[in-house]
Amino acid sequence: MQEGGHRGIVVTHDRPGVAVVSLAGEHDQYTAPKLSATLAGLLSEGSHIVVDLRRAEFLDSTAAGALLVADQRATAAGSRLVIVLTDDSPGPVRRLFDTARLGTILTVASSFDCGLELAKPSLQSED
Repeated sequence: MQEGGHRGIVVTHDRPGVAVVSLAGEHDQYTAPKLSATLAGLLSEGSHIVVDLRRAEFLDSTAAGALLVADQRATAAGSRLVIVLTDDSPGPVRRLFDTARLGTILTVASSFDCGLELAKPSLQSED
């Protein structure tokens, strides 16, 4: 179910407490502000976030920066931000993660199901 979004950015809530932000197409300096605002809004609601990059064809440094800032905000808020980046994800996106070593900073899941599991709220956070 699509609950919100912008061209190339779709937000769904597949599990309680977890928002899935699916990116499709190219994300650069023009879409990074919308991505940042979307992630900040979800974090302000207390959501844990899965960012699904399986359909993202390109991310530039500003989009990667939006993910890094959101990860810092999530950590500060006691939330989780998990990136889904699979072997089938487009090459330019995987190369950015490899070259910039984003996988050493961000939590990256190799499958969508694994991403959902990693983002799942712990029993303590549901109290």
